[in-house]
Amino acid sequence: MPPRRPEDRLRPAAACINEAIRQLIDQPDTDAVAQEYQRLLVAWGNATRSRLVKAA
Repeated sequence: MPPRRPEDRLRPAAACINEAIRQLIDQPDTDAVAQEYQRLLVAWGNATRSRLVKAA
């Protein structure tokens, strides 16, 4: 496996959100868990958005 480049690492906020998502996956499936999962996905997207390349 090739070494990771610095830009491949998640920002601290995104890493924390990612960990929260991983922990949430192990929870029973309820409406509250689904809502929290959706909220975390949006937060993770916002935290990683600057890493995306904009199309021309």
